[in-house]
Amino acid sequence: MNFIADTPRVELFRLAGIPIKLDITFILVPIFLFGVFQSSPNTFIILLFGVFLSILLHELGHATLARLFRVPVGEILVGGFYGYARMLQAPPSTFANILILFAGPLTNGLLFLVCRYALGQPTVSVTGQFGPIDPLPWLADSPWGVYAAFMLARINLAMLVFNLLPAFPLDGGRIYRDVLGSVAPRVLAIRLIAVLGVAVGLWSAYTAYASFNHNLVLLLIGAQIAIINWAILKRPRDAEDR
Repeated sequence: MNFIADTPRVELFRLAGIPIKLDITFILVPIFLFGVFQSSPNTFIILLFGVFLSILLHELGHATLARLFRVPVGEILVGGFYGYARMLQAPPSTFANILILFAGPLTNGLLFLVCRYALGQPTVSVTGQFGPIDPLPWLADSPWGVYAAFMLARINLAMLVFNLLPAFPLDGGRIYRDVLGSVAPRVLAIRLIAVLGVAVGLWSAYTAYASFNHNLVLLLIGAQIAIINWAILKRPRDAEDR
C-alpha cells in the first residue's frame, strides 16, 4: 500500500540519478515557522532550508542503504514534515528491509549530534529539554545562528524519536512489523502495530491540542496516523508493503 497521497509535486533536481521532488504539503513548514519569521527572517530562512535538508537526508539514508542491497530507488519526495523514498522492488530479505528502514532515523540522529556539537554539547534530558548552551566560537557571535542550530537539533531529535514509534507508516511501525512477523503470524504482528499506531496517533493529536499554542501541524499528523492505522486494523494486508 502506498501511504503517500497523490498530491501536486515538482521535481527540483536529481541526485545520483534519483529525482528529488517537493510536495505541496511542504507549505506546512513555513506556516509552522511563521512565528520565527516575524522575529528573525535570517533564522527563518536557515530553519526552512534545515528542515528541508533534514527530511531529504533522512530519505537519502533509506536510499543509500537500499542501493547497497541493490534495490533501485525511483524517487525521493520531500513534503510537510515527512518524506518518502520509493523503492522499485522489495529488499532481498527482511533483515535488509529493517536496515534500510532504520537508516533514515539514524541519519536524523547523526544530524542531531552535529547540531548538539555546534552548541557545545549541552545535556539533553529524556523529555528533550536542553541544558546550558555554550556554542563553538564560530557560532557564538551569531544569536540567530545559535537559535537555528538549537531548533534543528530539537527537530532532528524529534524526527529520530517520532519515526521509531510503533505506528504505520512510520519507519518504526514497519520495523516492528518485520521483527514481530518473524516470531508470530504476520497478520497478527500488523494488527498489533496498527492498534499501537491508533494510540500513538490519538496521543499525538491530544498532546498537540492540549499544548499551550495548539500545535496544528502535530494535530494533523497525529490525526492522519490514527486514521491510517485504523484503516490497516480493518485491512491488515494493506501494510504488507516493504
